[in-house]
Amino acid sequence: MKRIGTLSAAMIAAASLAACGSGQSSDSSDAATTAAKPTGPITLGFAIGETGFMGPYDLPAREAAQLAIDDVNAKGGAAGRPFKIVSENMKSKPELSGTAATAVLAKGADVVVTSCDFDQGSPAAIVAQTAGKLAFSTCAASTSFGPSGIGPLAFTMATAAAVEGAATAEWAFNQHSVKTAYVLLDNTIDFDKQSVAGFKARFAKIGGKVVGSDTFKQGDQSIAAQITKIKQLGTKPDAIYLASYMPTQASAIKQLRAAGLDMPILGDEDLDGDYWKDAVPNVSNVYFSTYASIYGDDPDPVVNKLVQRYVDAKGKRPDNAAFITGYAMVQALAKAITEAGGQTDGKLLAAKLETFSAEPFVLPTTFTKAQHIAFARTLRIQQITGGKTSFVTKADPKDVPVPTS
Repeated sequence: MKRIGTLSAAMIAAASLAACGSGQSSDSSDAATTAAKPTGPITLGFAIGETGFMGPYDLPAREAAQLAIDDVNAKGGAAGRPFKIVSENMKSKPELSGTAATAVLAKGADVVVTSCDFDQGSPAAIVAQTAGKLAFSTCAASTSFGPSGIGPLAFTMATAAAVEGAATAEWAFNQHSVKTAYVLLDNTIDFDKQSVAGFKARFAKIGGKVVGSDTFKQGDQSIAAQITKIKQLGTKPDAIYLASYMPTQASAIKQLRAAGLDMPILGDEDLDGDYWKDAVPNVSNVYFSTYASIYGDDPDPVVNKLVQRYVDAKGKRPDNAAFITGYAMVQALAKAITEAGGQTDGKLLAAKLETFSAEPFVLPTTFTKAQHIAFARTLRIQQITGGKTSFVTKADPKDVPVPTS
């Protein structure tokens, strides 16, 4: 207003004459602006593992995203624009991830949705970012999926892996009498490394003691050497924290139990679901943290209704609770695009997302410029007894170490 007040009468008159000379009224100018607003569908391009070991994570998340799209579109879409999905199978192979992203971009993707893992999804995210598009993983839980590891246009709807590790540590120490633990890490992917880092740091801070640790790799047929080290300890640990993923994680559990190591096995979301349990019949004394319970006993009725909708649509439960991130991702995109007036420019959407603070999506979400991943979430501790998984309690870790990479 002060700047306008300094304009001379002549300048104002000149501006008025120029406006008259243009032949445009204020109404026609508004009409032009309205006409320039983007219209048509907003296309989400899923460059995901429809087949391979990522399937139990990527496919349920895409199905949940479709449920969210149905809900958003029923209310008029985002800024009047409906969502739709196109998809390309990267076959759970990182070397095909970038190619899949290029394919969905060619199909008109406004946002590229990547696989539920940093190592699997980052090539697709880099392709999207290079094209100026937002890259959004449903549940890549490594903090590297963001500014530090990919760039400013990469976001994930996941809860950070360190939060899962910390939540399990707090619950085990405070409520399950676990004072000592041995850590077994499958160091193939970043998620497991950060899960272990969260567990170790929080466990030590609250008084627990890690009495030993060892590593193995996805695809190892035997962990006999690691088991021998555990059995050679003077005193058995109260629990084993096992960070891996299927199918090798199931094999490791089976070998631990066959060796007589019957103490609690602790872990993160990779222990969720039923799809792997045939490999370890009647598995018991296993506890893990995850997003929600998919077994109808979650304390949040919204979650239970969403699980039932999934069952009604697909004829079975989702493979694991990470499916819920697909629904929450669409909620987040709908809000960001609505605030952006229907625009889908990557930088604009990133700026909108970075303002999100405790947004009340199905998964409460906060993003910052530094962290495009959620740290402040209440998780669920689940238990497996006799091959059946059930809800134990909510878990809200009081202190979570933030990985530096």
